[in-house]
Amino acid sequence: MAPHWLSCCTAVLLLLVHVAPVVTQTSCMGGIPGIPGIPGTHGPNGKDGLKGEKGDPGEAGQPVRGQKGAPGLRGPPGRSGIKGDVGLLGPVGFPGHQGPKGKPFNPSSQERSYFSRKLTISQGPELDMSIHFNEGILPNLGQQFQGDSLTNGTFTCDTKGIYFFSYHISARSRVCLKLLKGSDTHLALCDVAEGFLVTSGSAVLELEVGDTVSLQATKYNNIVTSQSSASHTFTGFLIFPTA
Repeated sequence: MAPHWLSCCTAVLLLLVHVAPVVTQTSCMGGIPGIPGIPGTHGPNGKDGLKGEKGDPGEAGQPVRGQKGAPGLRGPPGRSGIKGDVGLLGPVGFPGHQGPKGKPFNPSSQERSYFSRKLTISQGPELDMSIHFNEGILPNLGQQFQGDSLTNGTFTCDTKGIYFFSYHISARSRVCLKLLKGSDTHLALCDVAEGFLVTSGSAVLELEVGDTVSLQATKYNNIVTSQSSASHTFTGFLIFPTA
């Protein structure tokens, strides 16, 4: 109880101390001011004001350029570009030097090798044996133009080079022949028809000196033997030497 009383007395004394000067100061004016009130709470925020005028422009900034840096590493090569258009034709070049004069042509010095033979037979040729073409097709030519002879129907090369050979054979119903270089069959051909027929073949061969070429019949043939109007021919000639 005592502390409560003491606190109340203390509060009254403090109030009197605070009021006494005010009473003394205002006693001459006739009125006694009241006790200040308790401060009120803060009011709400005010509204934004009007937008202000645009300010003056600032000073222009000066760009600052630093020192040049060190070169970087070289990058990898890029991909090849698209092929360009064909360029314009260049100017014509200067003519070359004239070549040496050629040798005069002399027909007598040219290498020649040819034959063209025919055969009219009374009986069929032996199988797998060279057909013996024993008659020349151009018998009226001079001896130097008669061509090479065939030994038992076989041509023997005496000039190395490229040669052309062809044959024509008349037969009944069917015929099979083979053109041989040495013992190797280079060309084999069979032909079949109703009645009479004429079969032919040709080939280009490279020959060395001493090589042989012949035409042989196989077991499948009916070569005409009784008619003199049916001839069989075998021809060959040198296209150009290679020696």
